[in-house]
Amino acid sequence: MDITDLIESEIICLDLKATNKEDVLAELTDLLDAAGKLVDKTQFLADVWKREEIGNTGFEEGIAIPHAKSGAVAKPAVAVGISRSGIDYGAEDGELSDVFFMLASPDGQDHHHIEVLAQLSTKLIEESFITKLKGAESVEEALELLTDIEPTQFGHTAFDVPEFIAEPLSPFKQRLAHIKEHLLFGTSHMIPFIVAGGVLLSLSVMISGHGGVPETGMLADIAEMGIAGLTLFTAVLGGYIAYSIADKPGLAPGMIGSWVAVNHYHTGFLGAIVVGFFAGFVVQMLKKITLPDSMSSLGSIFIYPLVGTFATCGAVMWLIGNPIASAMLMLNEWLTGMAGSGKVLLGSILGAMTAFDMGGPINKVATLFAQTQVNTQPWLMGGVGIAICTPPLGLALATFLSPKKFKRDEREAGKAAGIMGMIGISEGAIPFAAADPARVLPAIVAGGIVGNVTGFMFHVLNHAPWGGWIVLPVVDGKLGYLIGTLLGALTTALIVIALKKTVNEDEDHALASGHYSSVEGEGEADILAVTSCPSGVAHTFLAAKSLEKAACALGVKIKVETQGANGIINRITERDIAKAKLVIFAHDVAIKAPERFTNIATIDVSTKDAMLNAAALIQSKR
Repeated sequence: MDITDLIESEIICLDLKATNKEDVLAELTDLLDAAGKLVDKTQFLADVWKREEIGNTGFEEGIAIPHAKSGAVAKPAVAVGISRSGIDYGAEDGELSDVFFMLASPDGQDHHHIEVLAQLSTKLIEESFITKLKGAESVEEALELLTDIEPTQFGHTAFDVPEFIAEPLSPFKQRLAHIKEHLLFGTSHMIPFIVAGGVLLSLSVMISGHGGVPETGMLADIAEMGIAGLTLFTAVLGGYIAYSIADKPGLAPGMIGSWVAVNHYHTGFLGAIVVGFFAGFVVQMLKKITLPDSMSSLGSIFIYPLVGTFATCGAVMWLIGNPIASAMLMLNEWLTGMAGSGKVLLGSILGAMTAFDMGGPINKVATLFAQTQVNTQPWLMGGVGIAICTPPLGLALATFLSPKKFKRDEREAGKAAGIMGMIGISEGAIPFAAADPARVLPAIVAGGIVGNVTGFMFHVLNHAPWGGWIVLPVVDGKLGYLIGTLLGALTTALIVIALKKTVNEDEDHALASGHYSSVEGEGEADILAVTSCPSGVAHTFLAAKSLEKAACALGVKIKVETQGANGIINRITERDIAKAKLVIFAHDVAIKAPERFTNIATIDVSTKDAMLNAAALIQSKR
């Protein structure tokens, strides 16, 4: 449905009388009722409040979009109101709201209000639209602004993907999503330090043939390299969490504060995470203070880092350092206690989490928990290192044992999955889970549990913060590690084979041959995409390939920029943005330079969403 049919002069008010949230919702409802859009305004208003209970619909820049699907709606409509004084609507940024769009959708029309939100978004992202709307001197002028939404080659508007776009997240869920992004941004920069440091230290100990760290010779030097990496990773973790929140001014407060917390108060990785968030939010608040023109250039390089570092370190020393250290001590004591009778339970939880989303956020929580304890509790990585590799190894084994249960491209993917499993990359199982989640996910979770618990039961110690057979040189209890891997992989393979049906090979292999790719030239693509994940490896490129494949099938030209471990590849330029009508952000961490896309419609999803729903994200031009 076209939004231009839903906005009428009778339901536009350029000077709302309301002074609070209750009154503004009632006033907008009265507008709709007077225009004959409602059959029961009391019921509709109650339904609007039910939606507000789920999450406040006040957003940044003074915009609020209250809405409801209700049986009290006679005709779909959008009421528009302007408050000249501003209203405390409870928006997340704490600012007053002065522009209101109330969407009334009949109950039973599943995508109606989503389509309207999508079309409205094309106006809200225009830099001067809100300013012009608030400056409108007549209802007719406002109506002209609101209904000037041109359809695009995709059928409706540049933002029209009704099968996938969800309602705006509640402020609480938005905040949680941002917290996850900041945490994963920090861990993505931390991982190289713990991998390099952990492996070098473990190799020096293993080659020396003694239980302790070598004290002389080249092996002692290698051990020092490893210790440096394991010493720095907590500072890097906290620093880049703060960087994600407050940009470069947050880096020094986050790193220095985390170093103080870890080295002087022994807070471990938990302290680095807390301090990183604290530093980031402190600097973010400092940046909101308006500086005199003569000092503005000093803000980012002098004032914010200096004051932020003092505030963060002061908080660590005088407030939060000792409590966090006590919490970390309790965690380690609990883990030590679990090393006995609690291993089966803990192994089941960690194994299921590690395998479940194959390198995604749940996997990262479990692996981070084990990786950051590799110095004090290496038995955790002994089990988790196995669970990391069982999903891809299990599915590779399944394609070998029962090829008739898999399509040609899945059998080819099985070969790659086997290699990825050997080197500790869970993401090799994603193509199988994306194609058949109901059968694959239970199988890989079961395999992860079996593998992790087996590693715990055999008292395997993995001194490297990684998984797969690539770490065998630094594993104590190699036999148990191998047995755990084989049992976990076999469990996954047998369950998948039992659950899957024999497939009829599709005659059409046009896409199976892999003849699809991203546009590399400038100004040629219809749709743009940016992909980025915490490790900058598997999810980044798997999401990119899923989008490219779907675009090929739909006959749409797409240019995908990957922000991975090797930096930015196939960078999107100003000419690309000028030509395209839509950009898809498929990311689990904050993407670099998002300000480039201010004047283009966007869809913001996770890498997993892009892998599972690429076709729904890319609208056919037909």
